Amino acid sequence: MRSSVTAAGLGIAAGGLGLRALVALGRVLTLADLPPHADPTTAAAVYDTLTEALRTAAWAAVAAGLALALTTWLTLRVRRAPPVDETPRQAAPVAATPDPP
Repeated sequence: MRSSVTAAGLGIAAGGLGLRALVALGRVLTLADLPPHADPTTAAAVYDTLTEALRTAAWAAVAAGLALALTTWLTLRVRRAPPVDETPRQAAPVAATPDPP
């Protein structure tokens, strides 16, 4: 179970890194395909402004995913006491005693 949570945390972090890479790639492609009369500095500022929240969310996903993975990985390393058997024990059968006369 914990290893699955660790893998999920790493997956979230990888997703955040992938999102950040795609935003950067989108910036490069957008600025490369500007019309000749457009100002690239202004277009870059507009793109950065529009994607600022997305970039922040991507880094937050990376941080949260790594924190989750690290926490679960560290708890795997902590040794716990063996479980205590809490099943009720049955009493030994009582021998029947004869009734007094």
